[in-house]
Amino acid sequence: MLRYLAFRPVPAARAGARVGAARRHSTESRASTFGNQGQLPRLPIPTLEATAARYLKSLRPLLSGAEYAQSERAVASFIGSDGLGPVLQQRLHKADKQAAASWLEDIWLNKAYLEWREPNFINANWAALLADSADAPVAAAPRGQTSGAQLARAARMTALLLDASDAINAQALAADTQRGAALCMNQFKWQFGTTRIARAQRDELVHQWPATARHILVMYRDCAVKVPVYGGGGRRASLAQLAAQLDLAVRRVDERLAQEPAPAPVARLTAGNRDNWAQARELLAQDAANREALATADTALFGVCLDVDLDPRDAHDAERSLAEFTHGGGGANRWFDKAVQLVVLNSGRLG
Repeated sequence: MLRYLAFRPVPAARAGARVGAARRHSTESRASTFGNQGQLPRLPIPTLEATAARYLKSLRPLLSGAEYAQSERAVASFIGSDGLGPVLQQRLHKADKQAAASWLEDIWLNKAYLEWREPNFINANWAALLADSADAPVAAAPRGQTSGAQLARAARMTALLLDASDAINAQALAADTQRGAALCMNQFKWQFGTTRIARAQRDELVHQWPATARHILVMYRDCAVKVPVYGGGGRRASLAQLAAQLDLAVRRVDERLAQEPAPAPVARLTAGNRDNWAQARELLAQDAANREALATADTALFGVCLDVDLDPRDAHDAERSLAEFTHGGGGANRWFDKAVQLVVLNSGRLG
């Protein structure tokens, strides 16, 4: 059974303690972030003849003379007045008129990602090893235990990600340009509170902008935990409160696992074939508690994975650290459907 632990809301700050700023967001277009979206040129549709010529050019190094000549004849038939090419070209122009921004956007998203049935974690998701902290050097920690450096760095990076989410919500980021031309900023709306939902044949991508969720998803010892990061009135947790919340999450999981068997590592299903996960998710969702747990994961702003299964001898091995970031101990300590997951090893390394 899918199991999450409920956590109390972010506690009120003590007198004199520093509290994060209240959350603000705007859906109005402002030149600072999304105001240039209307200036973006539409993606042009190349002529059928240009596409055919480019296709034949790509075949030239791969085919023999006879094979290339056969391909030339097939292409000429395809783009001729009685061929299928002009019909498909007309359909493409029709699709372009119906598309909000680009004829290619939905095609690429669906065909290259959402309809792809193989596992996300090696075919779609990427991993990166970030620079080590100058304030907290990498150090070996006992296997199976968190470290102070790990939780401190996780809290700090969580705060920075919340800064980014708040800035996007408030449209406070400067719009990107290149050589004076506006660049698309729409992808920033899909960074936080975004999840890929496994469905049969084609997954569903869901998100909310502005991202108004008040919690993050913490993975620790293969358990998923809902951790609030905003309190009443949209007041954000301070850095000290974030550190306390992460420490509380760890202690609650440790206490629970000391009293009862570990729950089934449901998160590992997010690393599998998408149709298999879609079927399993439908079965899980038949239970009300599981539906609530899945909604908790789906709506979380982002994930924070606290890994403690690293061999202390590998603490300074960047290659082994990167492998841990990518695979997460077989996938049980990851929720691969989230758009953003912060991974922090007990050595203090971050990815």
